[in-house]
Amino acid sequence: MRTIVETLEPEVPYRVRQRLGPSITRIARTFGQPEYRLRDTGYVGTIHQPLDEFTETLEEHGFEWDPLAWYHQPPVGAEPNGSWTYRRSLLADRQIHVILIAHSPEYIDVFAHEEYNWVRHPIKHFRQVGIERKAGSSEVRRWLESHGIKVDAKSRRQRQVTHKVKDFHKYLVSIIR
Repeated sequence: MRTIVETLEPEVPYRVRQRLGPSITRIARTFGQPEYRLRDTGYVGTIHQPLDEFTETLEEHGFEWDPLAWYHQPPVGAEPNGSWTYRRSLLADRQIHVILIAHSPEYIDVFAHEEYNWVRHPIKHFRQVGIERKAGSSEVRRWLESHGIKVDAKSRRQRQVTHKVKDFHKYLVSIIR
């Protein structure tokens, strides 16, 4: 059975990125000290939608799969399932970068930041000059809501506590019955 990534990402670019990834990482480190850890400030929210349906929505609205940005790691340690960018034009000064982490077939964590366009400003992009995490995540959250996509923007800790409370409640109900 194919994984979510194998099913949804473009076959050739994904394979090329997997093979060239370590070389791209070495080149990026030559020009700067790139940070691959996603931060909570870039957290847009959780979307309760299948990954393939959400990526189709992104594509329909001008987002492009970004094979260069595959090694971002979320705070929870899961592997990213997609990296998408949006820019007004190919040579736009800035771009929005969206990273998706599918925790199950039903929901996706979305992270985003605004950054220099890697096509126009490759050195600034590699050095991560001018990354706006809060601005990018807020912009993507507004965009999602304007397109009728419900976003659960509670922090990771709030979600963990909510899940524990729900689990405890279910446990109590099962004991009482």
